[in-house]
Amino acid sequence: MQTNNNFLTKEVFEKRAKAGLSWLKRSIDVCGGNGSAAYYSRVYKPLKGWAAAYPETTGYIIETLFDYSKYFNDDTLRQYAIKQADWICTLQFENGALPGGLVDNIPEPSIFNTGQMIFGLVRAYEETKDEKYLRVFEGAINWLAEVLEDDGSWRVGAYVKGFVPSYYTRVIWPVLLANTYVKNDEVHASMLKALKYYIGKIQENQSVRHWSFKEGQKAFTHTIAYTIRGFLESAILLKDDHLLNQTRGLAKKVMDLRETQGSLAGWYDEQWKGSHYFTCLTGNCQLSIILSKLFELDNNLDYHNSAIKIFGDVVNKQRLSGGKNTYGALSGSSPIWGRYLIMRYPNWAMKFYLEAYLLLMENQKAIDITS
Repeated sequence: MQTNNNFLTKEVFEKRAKAGLSWLKRSIDVCGGNGSAAYYSRVYKPLKGWAAAYPETTGYIIETLFDYSKYFNDDTLRQYAIKQADWICTLQFENGALPGGLVDNIPEPSIFNTGQMIFGLVRAYEETKDEKYLRVFEGAINWLAEVLEDDGSWRVGAYVKGFVPSYYTRVIWPVLLANTYVKNDEVHASMLKALKYYIGKIQENQSVRHWSFKEGQKAFTHTIAYTIRGFLESAILLKDDHLLNQTRGLAKKVMDLRETQGSLAGWYDEQWKGSHYFTCLTGNCQLSIILSKLFELDNNLDYHNSAIKIFGDVVNKQRLSGGKNTYGALSGSSPIWGRYLIMRYPNWAMKFYLEAYLLLMENQKAIDITS
């Protein structure tokens, strides 16, 4: 399958990016400025409306708002980002944990969601130097280290009780990142232990055991990408060449699948048997990001070209028509009734879409300059 690369022009990129950012800002505005609504749906609760704010994904949306505030020299986006970070600070439990679920649920500490909110807190600290953010993410990483099991797994604060998913690698990464400022040796040691546990899940066929949401379920490309990105960014932070090579192997498998099958399935089992009746758009964006990051590391054009193809399968799925609640949005699946986030436009789909797109544009510009 050939991909039309005309979306890599500045004009098309900026039109689509502005549409996506407009939708993200609306997802925050409908929550009174405190958090981004998890999704918009014409079918799911609330019927024909916006879901409640989602602290987890708001956490990493903060990074994207800061990135685009710089690209467009738009202070409004910066202020949106700071306000979301301030809001997350109000959600912390006394033990340092941050909550799972949407804000209309009874809050409970969550391993994964705490990790994702750390991203936004660290970025807000980097941008503002306000130590209130440091205090909150320090408490969060201390809690994550304290509740780590002796074998390196996390078993409390689970999304599915009793199941230890391998996409927790994406918790190790923000803890390591935050600890570059906190500098706690015990936290560092605990993350090395955790990383060893999850590395042990990598199989010879370049899949990872338990990288799905539930035991025995196929893994959406969304959680596959969560897992691989956690390994990749942890390897970079730790300067771990062996882990980096293992991550390259996982990424190469994804590249080969896209090349041989013409598109990626929406989800795969641990033997890489996929379901092609739908595409997980969020996961495609995330996998494109991973390949763009590897291109930046290795300067291997194969990564960049594959990132373009995988993102190219997504870019035209963004809505550039319709009312204000869907203009600029991206559905969870294509078709929209596909298995991942059926009939919904999730805020994290747009976050990863915008992140992937900006990386591709930056890398393409660097290639054009040197060619």
